Amino acid sequence: MYFPAEHVEYKLQISAEELREFEAKGVVRGIVKDSRTFYSSRDIYRLKGILRLMGTQGLSLEKAQERVDAPATQSILTKAGK
Repeated sequence: MYFPAEHVEYKLQISAEELREFEAKGVVRGIVKDSRTFYSSRDIYRLKGILRLMGTQGLSLEKAQERVDAPATQSILTKAGK
């Protein structure tokens, strides 16, 4: 499912400029159709997790991306100290 940029901005409480910056950095990939940009529900979910980690844990964009993209088992092993 795809959503217009305005929906993503509203849902994640970010500006159009911030969304464009995330796209330029490769965090999300927009699809342009009829002069409008759309984002997948996966992109929205992923960006939400990244923003949460950046806000609550003070992680950099790169570190937050690593955490979000890490397989669940890797995250569990990291937490367990293995």
